[in-house]
Amino acid sequence: MLIKAIVLKSIGCRTNQEEMNTLAFRLMQEGNNVIDSIEAADVVIVNTCSVTSFTEAKTMRMLRQISRNAPGAKICVTGCLAQQSAEKLLCIPNVKWVVGNYLKSEIPGILTSDKTGIFREAAEQARSSLKLPDADIFFNTARRTRFPVKIQEGCDFRCAYCIVPLLRGKSRSAPVDDILYACRKAIASGFKEIVLTGTHIGQYLAGDSVNLTGLIHKIIETPGDYRLRLGSLDPGDLSDDLVSLVTTHPRVCRHLHVSVQSLSTAVVDKMGRSPEAMDKATGKLLEVRKVFPFTGIGGDFIVGFPGETEDMFGETLKNVRNIGFSYGHVFRYSKRPSTAAVDFPDQVDEKEKNFRSVRLRAVIDECKNAFVKSCIDVPQRIVTETDYPVTGLTSNYLRVIVPNAAVGRNVWSDVAITDAKIEKGLCRATALERVQNESVII
Repeated sequence: MLIKAIVLKSIGCRTNQEEMNTLAFRLMQEGNNVIDSIEAADVVIVNTCSVTSFTEAKTMRMLRQISRNAPGAKICVTGCLAQQSAEKLLCIPNVKWVVGNYLKSEIPGILTSDKTGIFREAAEQARSSLKLPDADIFFNTARRTRFPVKIQEGCDFRCAYCIVPLLRGKSRSAPVDDILYACRKAIASGFKEIVLTGTHIGQYLAGDSVNLTGLIHKIIETPGDYRLRLGSLDPGDLSDDLVSLVTTHPRVCRHLHVSVQSLSTAVVDKMGRSPEAMDKATGKLLEVRKVFPFTGIGGDFIVGFPGETEDMFGETLKNVRNIGFSYGHVFRYSKRPSTAAVDFPDQVDEKEKNFRSVRLRAVIDECKNAFVKSCIDVPQRIVTETDYPVTGLTSNYLRVIVPNAAVGRNVWSDVAITDAKIEKGLCRATALERVQNESVII
């Protein structure tokens, strides 16, 4: 049975977004109509987040708003909040299905069955390896210009603040051959950028031998006209080999996104993370910024973790400036059920968390502006995402707009940023003739 109109919404991490993109591809391949307007929807699928209490509250508001704005639509809730609080979600008007993380792949069948209610498995029931969706579902559609490959799911760490391992389970990795097949299909179908995603892609391990860098080497041996972008990394993932690939290999994007959480060794230690790994990562990022100044460096940060003093927070501010992060995502610490930090002493009050969040965002904005300014007149290559005006993403993760230019979607276009001013998240750029000397392209 086909569903006339389906809307997909996602809150939270990039993994959530890519999961919804994958589901959209699959639903379209089966003949369903995926649309953007909630008011016109027969079914709305929401992939939820539970990483902080703030995202949890945002999710609940969104679901109630959907229920009000589209009273005729049935709602399917999935993701981390569905795994955590299924019974609570089922009480929201028009929510017919609550599907946990481990049954997301079953959603198309669940929607067309006669059953409603809760569909959920416990973390210990999750399979030991990750099964990729059929690569064929992604093709014969013009919906996207970048191809996501979810290589890994779950996390074996137990950071004191983090609920994710409880909701997504232990780390599982997709087989190398399945990943390579999906990448070859994407390249043959014309995708210009492949993005490796997962809960913690640095924990990728196929069998006993192929880790993340080994997988990257295998992917970039594939011939074709494409580039490879890495998803979020942990400080401990920044091996010399991985950093070298990101900063020098022509097929790998000049972009590192590192979930540092804090750049104070004392706070990192309180979080149950490795101060030594963070210290080494800080040194590597400082070296990258010095030797490869046009590399995009992004990060995730938590402010106001229990026991974080003003001096500790100041250490993070100093290191952010020294490294010169080109962007960052800042989160205020919030208590998550069943995590160690819930009962930690020296909890930071909300007013101070807000103050630190504002200050850190201001420093990151300063660094981003300086980074964009350093990139002015430097040749860059984008994959075009819209044709007029032309917009696209650079290798070093700057989103640009090229006024008064018109080219097709999903093609390479050489550009140069012309202005340090950023408007609506876009840097202004001008089109260049195709640059023949590839070594000068970022």
